[in-house]
Amino acid sequence: MRSSEIKLVLLAMLTGIGLYAVPSAYSSRVYSLVRDAAKPGLVLVQQIKDWELPATKVTEDTSLAQQLESKLSKAEQENRRLELQTLQLSEELQQLKQTGAPDYQTQVSERLLVPDLISAHILGESSIALLREGQLLNQGQAQGVHESSFVLQSDLPLIDQGAEQGVKAGYSLYAGKAVIGKISEVGRWTSSLIPITSVKYRGSARIARKTDQGLQWGTDGILVGLGEGRCQLMQIPPTESIQVGQEVYTGEVDRELPLNMQSTLGQPMYYGRVIEAELPRGAPYWKIIVEPAVTLSDVKQVSVLRQIINPRRMLTN
Repeated sequence: MRSSEIKLVLLAMLTGIGLYAVPSAYSSRVYSLVRDAAKPGLVLVQQIKDWELPATKVTEDTSLAQQLESKLSKAEQENRRLELQTLQLSEELQQLKQTGAPDYQTQVSERLLVPDLISAHILGESSIALLREGQLLNQGQAQGVHESSFVLQSDLPLIDQGAEQGVKAGYSLYAGKAVIGKISEVGRWTSSLIPITSVKYRGSARIARKTDQGLQWGTDGILVGLGEGRCQLMQIPPTESIQVGQEVYTGEVDRELPLNMQSTLGQPMYYGRVIEAELPRGAPYWKIIVEPAVTLSDVKQVSVLRQIINPRRMLTN
């Protein structure tokens, strides 16, 4: 191999010397012959580069777009969190201005009731069919291990948590910070739920308006389901400024629940965005259509908000 390499080097040197020694009258012809002979190869190499470049560029553009979409989604979530935090601080400051700060030092105490989120899975049609036929819980019927027939015969979706886990009718369900619905009927092991788009759903809601001073809450209204993947925000007076694109959150008080079942999360949860807003002439309220942030078909797992006695309060007794 070493000998062959030496021979090739010597051949190249001799060829170069020969070309250098060729009279100028013939050198241009030799150059033209070499160029014409190498041209097809050069063209082929250039075409291969042209073919590879678009494919590489498309791949790079797709990857970059996905990265930017992910960053945008995270930025929007962080902006929403900061806006809510700013709004809560603004409300606390306003309340402090109205009531005044005490002249004495107050001792921080633990709340009696605290929020507790438990995970639940939405049951599929096959699981519900087996439950109805008694094929999943039939091993313990003699010991009372059976499910409520009223819950199983319901047309509403079911979750795999019930009275044994402390679930009660009216408890809210979330997917992250988005409201999914609320508990309708509770069985021993399962519970039926009312999605926010169901005509049976009603809940307190309010609009958050973006201003130069940050988010500002609107008047509490009632969110009802329309049954077609949308909701309607009702009882918003015409004095309110409503625009398409505004965000809708849970209200301060859920009129449909007794006080002992009110949310104890201490922060508003997200319903969705306004997609239609109309104020008919002479109407006492706005007509507002809301698109939910998350629909039930988009999730398989939800969180149920319960209220429990603060464990720290129990430890102190």
